[in-house]
Amino acid sequence: MKRDITIRIAGHEYRIPVESPYEEENLRDAAKLLDAQIVKQERKNVTWQDREEVLTMAALTISLGYVLHKRKIEEMEREEEQLRRDIEGYLDNIDKYSR
Repeated sequence: MKRDITIRIAGHEYRIPVESPYEEENLRDAAKLLDAQIVKQERKNVTWQDREEVLTMAALTISLGYVLHKRKIEEMEREEEQLRRDIEGYLDNIDKYSR
């Protein structure tokens, strides 16, 4: 079900093709996040040279959040794998000593 939707970011409208309601919801949420971050950056610092700097800082802030979350997930996956190995070792020991 491919169709075009219109989203608004920083006062500009963009037509974007989407293939599912799930994709549309995520795209609209991402646009809202970016738009909110732009407003936040504008309020935070009135010394920006131009709109491009505001947009760049908004994108950088969101990207940093993404990178931090990604690294946290990777760390948790490593911890999960270590716990899995520990549990398997404990179970092997129980099995070994219960015979």
